[in-house]
Amino acid sequence: MASRSEKDDERDDEKAERYGAALAQFLERVAEDRYVLAVVLVGSLSRETIWRRESIGVWVIEADGVSRRLRSDGADERLFRTLVENGVNIHAELIPRSRFKQMVEGSSRTAFSCNFFETREIVYSRDPSIDGWFKQANTVAVKDKERELLMFSTWTFYALREARKLLEQRGDIDLAQQQILSAAHSIGYTEVIRAGEICEDVVIYRARQLAPELFQAIYDEVLAKRKSRKTLRAALDAIDDYLRQHYAEHLRPLLSYLKKQDRVVPLSEIGDHFAFTQVYPWHLESACEWLEREGQLQKLSAPFKLTKRSHESAEEPAYYLS
Repeated sequence: MASRSEKDDERDDEKAERYGAALAQFLERVAEDRYVLAVVLVGSLSRETIWRRESIGVWVIEADGVSRRLRSDGADERLFRTLVENGVNIHAELIPRSRFKQMVEGSSRTAFSCNFFETREIVYSRDPSIDGWFKQANTVAVKDKERELLMFSTWTFYALREARKLLEQRGDIDLAQQQILSAAHSIGYTEVIRAGEICEDVVIYRARQLAPELFQAIYDEVLAKRKSRKTLRAALDAIDDYLRQHYAEHLRPLLSYLKKQDRVVPLSEIGDHFAFTQVYPWHLESACEWLEREGQLQKLSAPFKLTKRSHESAEEPAYYLS
């Protein structure tokens, strides 16, 4: 077995070969287990991407009713195990066959989110149905793209809002810079999604190629120059301009939902509607507040009971599509 220093010095092609051998040995082992129906490799082991890998990621799809739970799993539906082959750790999610089928249908397809940033490949299967379900879910459909744009864009709205508060109200240049860089990274993901690409490299590298002028202002200048309010304000303005240019496309699921409702919609209802899309309520709030500031939404209030037995109501934000 290679020593730590030898592993550190190995070339990418050598590492790819070592990880490939470990995966092959793992598949030979599980092929003897009749309760293991399929294995999906999450993330490629190519020479171009292997430098990022400290482990191999897999989904292990097993027969229904055979899951072995540990006390450490608690009540979590998802089960994760760390395995090892020839010194290479394998991070495995154990998925019952019936739940895998649900993952490719309806709102449960959020399990396949971020397939713009990781390839997935069935590397072992003894169940043709699983092959068919996987092929159906592993394609990037229009709604998948819309959902991903919404998710990362709401991250951007939230980071922008926090950065402005830190810079303009607190005068905290350091923390404002961190939030601006967070917004830059979420915009980086957005740009890759807009391009319809799969990017397993560091996303910010590809995003800088796709939108060089934008990332010069919101990333390079923010990092390269001595921090100043002028530089950070320019970055915030560039982010605002980007959002104004693309909000209708990036927030299409949110805007379509509000248009269909054609009424004042409380924030809690909006959050519930997107509960299975990995969009956080406080990110939706930031997006709605930005839209209200831009004159695209009207902000009102709606009664909200804090407990199921409450007779009196508090008030929560509610929005109406203008």
